[in-house]
Amino acid sequence: MNARGVRGFFARLAGLFGRTRQERDMSEELESHIQMHVDDAVRGGMTPEQARREAVRKLGGLDVTKEAVRDRRRLPFFERAWQDLRFAARSLGKNPGFTAVTIATLALGIGANTAIFTVVHAVLIERLPFHEPSRLVAVWEENAQRPGRKNVVAPFNYRRWQERETPFASMAGFYDSRVNLTGDGRPEQLVAQFVMPSFFSTLGTAPMLGRAFTADEGPDGNDQVAILSHGLWQRRFGGDPAVVGRTIQVDRRPVTIIGVMPPRFGLFLKTGTLAGKPADLWAPMVFTEKGAQKSGRYASAIARLKPGETPASAQTKMAAIASALATQFPERDAGWSIQVVPLHAEIAGEMRSTLLILFGAVGFVLLIACANVAGLLLARGTARVREMAIRTALGAGRGRILSQLLTENLLLALVGGAVGLLLARWGVALLVALSPADLTGLSLLRLSPQVLAFTFLVSVLTAGLCGLAPALAGSRPDVQDSLKDGARSGGASVRTRILRKAFVVSEVALAVVLLVGAGLMLKSLAALGRVHPGFEPEGLLTARVTLSGEQYKEDPPTLRFFAEAVDRAAKIPGVREAGVVSFLPFTGLAAATGFTIVGRPVPPPGEELSTEVRVCDDGYLRAMRIPLLRGRVFTDREMREKTDVVLVSEGFAKQFFPGQDPIGHKLVIDMMEEPPATEIVGVVGDVKHAGLAAEARPMVYWPHPVLVYGGMTLVVRTGSDPAAAAPMLERAIQAIDKDQPLSDVRTMEQWIGASLARERFASMLLLLFAALALTLAAIGIYGVMSYVVGQRTTEMGIRAALGATAPDLRRLILRDGARLLLVGLAIGLPLALAGSRALRSLLYETPAADPATFAVVLGVLAAATLFASWLPARRAARVAPAEALRQS
Repeated sequence: MNARGVRGFFARLAGLFGRTRQERDMSEELESHIQMHVDDAVRGGMTPEQARREAVRKLGGLDVTKEAVRDRRRLPFFERAWQDLRFAARSLGKNPGFTAVTIATLALGIGANTAIFTVVHAVLIERLPFHEPSRLVAVWEENAQRPGRKNVVAPFNYRRWQERETPFASMAGFYDSRVNLTGDGRPEQLVAQFVMPSFFSTLGTAPMLGRAFTADEGPDGNDQVAILSHGLWQRRFGGDPAVVGRTIQVDRRPVTIIGVMPPRFGLFLKTGTLAGKPADLWAPMVFTEKGAQKSGRYASAIARLKPGETPASAQTKMAAIASALATQFPERDAGWSIQVVPLHAEIAGEMRSTLLILFGAVGFVLLIACANVAGLLLARGTARVREMAIRTALGAGRGRILSQLLTENLLLALVGGAVGLLLARWGVALLVALSPADLTGLSLLRLSPQVLAFTFLVSVLTAGLCGLAPALAGSRPDVQDSLKDGARSGGASVRTRILRKAFVVSEVALAVVLLVGAGLMLKSLAALGRVHPGFEPEGLLTARVTLSGEQYKEDPPTLRFFAEAVDRAAKIPGVREAGVVSFLPFTGLAAATGFTIVGRPVPPPGEELSTEVRVCDDGYLRAMRIPLLRGRVFTDREMREKTDVVLVSEGFAKQFFPGQDPIGHKLVIDMMEEPPATEIVGVVGDVKHAGLAAEARPMVYWPHPVLVYGGMTLVVRTGSDPAAAAPMLERAIQAIDKDQPLSDVRTMEQWIGASLARERFASMLLLLFAALALTLAAIGIYGVMSYVVGQRTTEMGIRAALGATAPDLRRLILRDGARLLLVGLAIGLPLALAGSRALRSLLYETPAADPATFAVVLGVLAAATLFASWLPARRAARVAPAEALRQS
C-alpha cells in the first residue's frame, strides 16, 4: 500500500470515531450562524430560551447544540432512552403515511409468524399434559415385510414383555372402540378407550373428580365402571360435580361413573382402530391370559421410561426382546420387531414436517417484509440527509445518531408487533378452520406467554434486520456536500442506491422460493384430486352403526338387523342402492391378516402372505360401483347363510396369482380360531383405502355371514344430494331399534376431502404466503422504480428534449425493473430448487424440479415486475421537458 493509501485508511478509521476537519469547520460556522439567529430573535422580543427552542425546532426537534449534548450525557441511561423514544414518536408522527405503511408491512410479517408459531408451539413444543412427558413413549410392533409401517401390538407379546426385564418403569395397553350411550336423552355413539388399570398412573394424570381404576377392575364381570372425559361431562351431564357414583347405560349395561378427567387430558395415536379420535370415556380393558393366547394384533401400548433410560436405549433393549421372542415363538413373531417412539413425536405425527416447512415459509415472508421496510427507511433516510448533516456538524457523534435511528426502528417494530398480535388472533382462527382435525386435537391453540415472548423477540430482531443497514447509511452523511446544496434535498448516495436495489433483489429471490413451493403443492393437490379411488364417490352417504346389548350377542340377530337396515335404507326416496361394509375406505379403519393358498407350500415363519380383509354384502359393491372383473358376486343364499366363498381384488390376483385365473382357488384366511378354506368366486376392482396417494393393497371380501361384525358402515347411493337423506336414514335405523344411534354420518366426498386435509392445509397456507410475498416484492419494485424516476426527472426531460419518445422513456425504466427481476431470479431459482426438495414427502406425482411450475412462477413474477415498473415508467414518459429542466 502506498503512502496515499495509508493516509486514506487512517483518515477513514478516524472518521469512524470522530469528526473530520471539514465537519469541525462546518460545525463552527453553523454554531455562529445559529447564534446570530438567536441574537436576532432576542432583539425581536423573544427570551433566550424561546429563541433556543425555535432554533431547535428548525433542526428537527432535537437539541444537538454543544450545551445540550453535554447536559444529556449527564442523564441516566433510561432517561436518555426515554428522551430518544419520545423524539422517535414525534418524528414518526410527522410522517403518518410512512409510519402507517411501515407498521402495516411489519404487522403482516410478524402476525403471520406469530400465528404459525402458535400452532408449532402447541403441537411440537408445548409440554404434554402428563407428568414428566419426556419419559413417555409409544411402543409398536413392525413387520419386516412392511418396513416403516407401525403396527398395533399383539396382547400375547405384551404379556411376554411383562415377564421380562424391560427399560420401562410402567407400561399400559389400551385399544379404542365404539360404545352406545343410551338411557336419559338421545342415544349417542361414543369413542371409548379400554385401558389397563396402569394407564393413568403411567401417564401420571389423575381424574379431577373421583378416582382412577384399581387393579381388581380388569377381570370380566368386574369392569362395569367408567371415567368420563371433560368434554362428555360438560356436554351430556352439564358439568354436574355429583356425577361421580351415577349409573349410566353403556352398551345397554349399567355402568358406574367413578371419575372425570381434566379438560386437556386425552391420548390418541395415529395408528390403531380409531386413529386420530379422542376418547369420550375410559373403561377397564379385560385382559386375561386366555385372551392373550389368541392370535392377532389390536392393542396400542404406552410406557414410562426408567430413570436414566432414553428412547434410543429403550429401542435397543426392546429390539433384543423382540429377537428373543421371534426365536422362542417363530409361528407368532418371526419377522416382527419393536419400535419405541417418544410420545410427543408420536402425537405430532406427520404434521411435524408440514409445520416446520410452513414455519420456514412464513419466515421468508418476514424477511421480505423486512427488506421492504428497509427500503422505506432508506428512502426516508435520503430525505433526512440534510438533517443528519446538521446534527453531525453540531457535534452529534455517529453513535448518537445511530442510537436515535435504531430507537425509531425499534418503536416501529414494537408497534408493528402489537398490531401483528391482533392479526395473529384472526390468523389462529383461520388456521384452526383450515387445519386437519388431528392437528389441534390435544392442545388448545392460544396466545400463550411463550407465544407473546416469541412475538416480542421477533419484533426486536425485526428492528435490527430492517433498520441496521439504513441506520448505518444515514448516520454518516457527507456534511459538506449535504449542506452546501442549501434548501434543496440531498440525493441518495451510490451506496444507498445499491442497498435499495439489493433489498428488492432479495425480495424477488425469496418470493421465487415461496411461489415455487406453493405452485408445487397446488399441482400435487390437483394430481391427487384426479386420482380415481376405485369407486364412484359422488352421491354416496355413509353412517356407522355399532350394535350393543344382549339381543345382539348371537350372530343371527345381528345379521337380521343389518339385512333389515339395508332393506329399509334402499326404500328411502331417492336412494338407488344400499349396502354395508366392515371398514369404509378413507376412514382410517382397517383389518389385515395372514393367509395361505391351498395346494401351495406353507411359507416359513416371518414370510407369511398377508392381505387386507373386508366384510360386506353385495349391495356395498353395487352402491360403491366397484366393478366386477371376473367371476361373480355373492348370491342371495351366501348373504343369508355361512358359506365358504370370497371375492378378491385385482391387485390381490396379480400379486398372488400372476398369469393365472384365481377363480376356483381356495384360501385359508387367519381371521378365526379354525379358519376354513374359502373359494375365490370373483375378482373385483382395486380400491384405495388408506388414501389417494397410497397404493391399493391386496384385498379379500367376505360375505357378512362368514365373519359377523357388530359394527358396520351403511353405504347408500342417492340420485341427488346425499346429505339430504341423512335424517331419513336415522329414522329408518331407529324404527328397527329406537336405542340405536348413528355416527360418522358423512358423504363419501367428505371422507375423501378429510383424507386430503394435510395437503390442502399446507397448500393453502403456502399459497397465502406466496401471494403476500409477491405483493410485497411488487411494492418494493414499484418503490425503487418510482424513486429512480424521481431522481432521473431531469435526465428524462433532457432525453425528451433531444427527441426521445414516450415509448423510449418507458422502455428505459422497464429495463431497470427487468434487471432487478433477472438478478433476483438468478439468486432465487437455485434457492427454490434446493427448497423444493424439502417438499418431496408432501408431493404426489410432482417432481421437485417440475419445469411447468417453474415456468409459471417466472411468468407470474415477470408480469408482477412489468406491472410494478410500468406505473412509474408511464409517469416518466409524461414528464414535460421544460418543467423537468426548470427543476434541474
